[in-house]
Amino acid sequence: MQFGIGTRSFKTALAALVILPAILLPSAKALAKFEHQRIRRIVVFPFRVDPTDKDLSKVADETWWTAREKLTESKRFLVASRNFMTAKEVFQPRGELKPADALILGRLLDADALISVFLDDRTLNMRVYETTNGLTLWSGQVHLEPAIPLARQFSDATEKLLYEFLAAIPYQGYVIVDPLINHPTYVEGGNLMFKAEVGLNAQITKGESVQLIRVGAEATNPVFQAAENIEVYAEGAVTSVDRQIITVAVTRRQLGAEIKSGALVRIPDEMQRLQKAFGVQEDVTKNLAVELYKVDDDQPTDEQKKRQPLVTSLAFIGNLALVLLLAF
Repeated sequence: MQFGIGTRSFKTALAALVILPAILLPSAKALAKFEHQRIRRIVVFPFRVDPTDKDLSKVADETWWTAREKLTESKRFLVASRNFMTAKEVFQPRGELKPADALILGRLLDADALISVFLDDRTLNMRVYETTNGLTLWSGQVHLEPAIPLARQFSDATEKLLYEFLAAIPYQGYVIVDPLINHPTYVEGGNLMFKAEVGLNAQITKGESVQLIRVGAEATNPVFQAAENIEVYAEGAVTSVDRQIITVAVTRRQLGAEIKSGALVRIPDEMQRLQKAFGVQEDVTKNLAVELYKVDDDQPTDEQKKRQPLVTSLAFIGNLALVLLLAF
């Protein structure tokens, strides 16, 4: 018995079936989206400037120390020391980092985020990288005045960039596990509750609105500067404040959403206060989703329901064709 087409033709037809779903379905790259994890441990590399400009080099070194102090003021972040970086042989100025560099340096230094500040002609740049996927978290620059010596502008310009980065972080705390409860959530008075750490300088009061968010991460834009990366999956209100720990009662949440230790906590009023305190003119909150996203219902939309059978069928055909192709 013979098939109506030759073996080579049959393999070609099967290969086409394998390729077809790849054309019709989103690519793996398009589907690849990572969820950002909170940043706690930060490394600030020495600032890169012209080493022949002694005045500027001195100011850059002094500004590096000041930047570290500003990051640790609220106790929200732990910043690597000079001795630690020297021992790891990485205490050197850096400019743009490639994803592979951010991954390697992050693992070597056990850091969640890396900050590099570098001068390119008369433009001061700051880049912040996450170390899980090597993506850029935030990117900013300041064009320095040509008529004023660089050394006189460097410190203020660096502070401006640092404050803009801090104001752009879309969360102000994270869920913690109460050691007495040993779980991120608990029930009290019929309400689902959780505790969150928000730092020493937070000005949060009882009754303020709280949101639990997910921050998506893609390679296309800096994570903290892309509005579509933000998803709110739960809402609550502050019931008590104990120094840097707040207690929150959940008022509503996405169906099936689990509140885990380390979950990102956004306090809209606190974010506005930080923005004002840091002197950020641009409304950074415009880049954030302010409405709850599918909080009460996580069922697929009508359009998704229509497409799901087609997607499933194409995937099945592709897998079956691949098995047959390998068999021949």
